Amino acid sequence: MKKIELLGLKLPEVNTGDDPVKLILDASGNQAGGISDDDVLVITSKILSKALGYTIEIEKLIPSKQARRIAEVTGAKPRFIQAILDNSEEVLFAIPVYKLASRAESLDKAARDPEKALAALKNTSCELITLRDGLFSANAGLDSSNHPAGIASVPPSKPDELARRIRKEIEDRTGHRIAVIITDTEWISPTGTLDCARGSSGIQVNSRKLGEADLYGKPKYGGLDSIVDEIAGASALLMGQTSEGIPVVILRGLEYKRSEEGVADYFQFKSKGARRIVREVIKTSRKALGLRWLLRLVF
Repeated sequence: MKKIELLGLKLPEVNTGDDPVKLILDASGNQAGGISDDDVLVITSKILSKALGYTIEIEKLIPSKQARRIAEVTGAKPRFIQAILDNSEEVLFAIPVYKLASRAESLDKAARDPEKALAALKNTSCELITLRDGLFSANAGLDSSNHPAGIASVPPSKPDELARRIRKEIEDRTGHRIAVIITDTEWISPTGTLDCARGSSGIQVNSRKLGEADLYGKPKYGGLDSIVDEIAGASALLMGQTSEGIPVVILRGLEYKRSEEGVADYFQFKSKGARRIVREVIKTSRKALGLRWLLRLVF
């Protein structure tokens, strides 16, 4: 019988200057019997942001003309918009979250307390989809949850390199070969948020089975499973998104291929590349579905 284990590690409050590797190793020793060969260590980006000082005091920012203009249209706070602009390569488009939610028939399927949910969405007002480190992120990955008022964390830059450094340090300290995945939460599913891999090291990112034969010998379109995202999603079942206090998960028992590659080797976009993708999708859809499709999409 095949099985894997997910072991959630509770950590103390992480502050700037803390050694995240020491905190993780101490927690793993006390709560999971230590680190073992082939463990996959899944770490939320937020605790790394805190430890490495990737935090912003929003109220100290001075909004630019662009930030004030975007804030006026979206209803968001100008200083928060400025923080997004400062920490992204480009803003691609805006999603009026609060407006869409307030027009919805009910938030019962999204929250146990719809009024609290609507109040939380009002604080967000609008989400800006951005490019950061070549990856799509909502609001440049800024996160103010579980921070004091006026403070937000920014995901660490170059997460693949950070995952590699953490992996190497843990391997040097323990003598065990492991893999590391750094995760963040994004709203990429119609049913809710998902934890995604933002950086990885020591594990092959995807399954590379695209085009292999199915049960009937036909080359299949599927088979390109994002292994690191599947691990991130499974780990989030223990991490949660509110007050669980489990920022690190050890996945134990998975058979995987080792690799020095990272997430950015597959899914990194430049601004021109992202625009080209959107342009090609719209152009092909217009040709296939007609001009009326485009007009319905816009109006």
